[in-house]
Amino acid sequence: MADKYVLEQRILGPRLTLEITEKRYSELAHAREVLTDASAFEQRYELLLGNFISMELAFTEICLRVKVEPQFRYPEMAETIRQANRHIVNILTAMRGYADQVRQDFKCLDPHRWFSSIAKTELAKVFERSPDYRFMCELRNHVQHKATAIHGFEGANAASVDPNGWVEMIKFYASKASLNEDRDFKTRILDEQPEKIDVRRRARLSVQELGVAHLALRDAVAEPVARARSVFESAIRDYKKHGAESVIGLCARRSGDADADVPVLLDWDDVRLQLVEKNDRPPQLWPRHTHREPKTEQIVALREKAQHSPAQAASVVFVPKERWEEYERGLPMPEGLFILYQLQVGLHPTHRLQQLDSADG
Repeated sequence: MADKYVLEQRILGPRLTLEITEKRYSELAHAREVLTDASAFEQRYELLLGNFISMELAFTEICLRVKVEPQFRYPEMAETIRQANRHIVNILTAMRGYADQVRQDFKCLDPHRWFSSIAKTELAKVFERSPDYRFMCELRNHVQHKATAIHGFEGANAASVDPNGWVEMIKFYASKASLNEDRDFKTRILDEQPEKIDVRRRARLSVQELGVAHLALRDAVAEPVARARSVFESAIRDYKKHGAESVIGLCARRSGDADADVPVLLDWDDVRLQLVEKNDRPPQLWPRHTHREPKTEQIVALREKAQHSPAQAASVVFVPKERWEEYERGLPMPEGLFILYQLQVGLHPTHRLQQLDSADG
């Protein structure tokens, strides 16, 4: 006797039984797998962002307390370093967990391991283009096997030039000299870093890069995930069209095999859609550009025309090298600073600086 397949609510009392084909049952079972993987995919990224936000809140609170209630006794300083290490360990673990686990998603999609290959490619792109991510990957191995990540903290340059600089007035750093003592820490990665490595900023830029990869991976599976949801929506519509007043507990069922029930519900997948909508761009703590500020391409082109390195360009306009690098990554550069650089290097389109013969002019 052939198996019978139906759409039916798994509830006590009267319910509609709608017969379906084996093919449709299989489509619903497959759709359930795809949506389950899609949910795990988004939840994993949300976990990463949650740890990132916790780190930023904790570090910002530390900076605020140092600003308002400065403490210079060793016990308070030691506690600050302990807090910083705890949050950095959490973000390192979340980053590694995301990178390791995302490769295992969507195995139900054909061809086999198609998504795994794409995930590996996107993560390799992040590793290749981002020295910050490379450093954080290596730091995670160091923290797991050798020692803590944060070796100290000090005042940051940004605090003196920005009225809101207290948010980052403390730089939590890893010592390059200390990390050099770990023979397993890749020298080529450590050589890319300064003597005191701002771990907060490395973490921030790494999570941003992983956000770019996550959006690329989301786009890669957008079509099969949308198709899977439409399979569920179609089944729910058909069930209602045949007279069902409710779809609570609706399942695709195979006769005589309760373990083969496939829940046909969308409330849980609505949570995934909310995460997709919420996390629709990489985490970016910088303000949005306005029409007055130079575009990133203009900043890079001007520096290259002046034949300056980022460090040389930064010194010309009296900002830290890290800040100039952030301008080239997308941080809006104040219009006045851009004009000052144009004047300093003799590339302003209408004006030139003129040296005075004396201080009196």
